Amino acid sequence: MSEIDGLEITWFGQAMFLISGGGLKIVCDPTSPQTGYKYNPVAADLVLISHDHFDHNYTKGIAGNPQIIDSSGTHSFESIQIEGISSFHDTKGGRERGPNIIYHWNQAGYDVAHLGDLGEHPSPEVVKKIEGLDVVMMPVGGVFTIDAGQAAKLASELSPKILIPMHYSTPSCTIPLEKIDEFIERAPFPVKRIEKRPVSITREAMPETSEIWVLPYS
Repeated sequence: MSEIDGLEITWFGQAMFLISGGGLKIVCDPTSPQTGYKYNPVAADLVLISHDHFDHNYTKGIAGNPQIIDSSGTHSFESIQIEGISSFHDTKGGRERGPNIIYHWNQAGYDVAHLGDLGEHPSPEVVKKIEGLDVVMMPVGGVFTIDAGQAAKLASELSPKILIPMHYSTPSCTIPLEKIDEFIERAPFPVKRIEKRPVSITREAMPETSEIWVLPYS
């Protein structure tokens, strides 16, 4: 894909994605093989880590010598600005599972957010920062994050053009999470199941109104 074509997004399971576009390869939350997801080392220029748990910080799964960002605040990398927004992994101010970072950035002209292991409903101030984006990757599997009902409510508030569910139970996943079906039953937008990876996101392919794109992990 050339720099002007848009983005290519690959899901590897759990909350791990490779987002390619604009001459950059960004990996979010590289997951450990302990989660049941197997993959060859993934080349990346930049790695974004939402929190320091084994299923989100497996940098051994990344090839090359990428820059790693694992803190909130504003970060610069080559031609892009990344905003790390502080949030929590639970509804008790992080007392149960600690902090979580939501990442927001613009890549190849597309506004993207990865919500990490969000375990709370964000404040109105945070919602305002990440509403109306092109692509949002959101946990929906409950247990350790927001569950299907909470995710559906938040999705309605954020209304991205493309919502990509993550962090839910699959046949490969060893972590006890809810299945995607729980979220789909409550889905506030039409659901599109993508059969091949990576999925290409271009202006021509961008839906006019919000859609949920369920990606394959293998």
